[in-house]
Amino acid sequence: MRELNEILDRVEPRFGSRSRAYDWYRSEPLPGFNGQTAKQLVQAGKVAAVIAYIEAVDAGVHA
Repeated sequence: MRELNEILDRVEPRFGSRSRAYDWYRSEPLPGFNGQTAKQLVQAGKVAAVIAYIEAVDAGVHA
């Protein structure tokens, strides 16, 4: 649950609401992760990869 909140805290400003951020978390495949969502990656123990992806998007590396 801590990981979920950390991720949602980071992406909520981008989506404008917690519920939209959660929708992204559970249903949007992330580029470069074989179609896996952030939720699937977190469940697989890859929290650091999701956070690195979010940081890269925030820095303008991924669009």
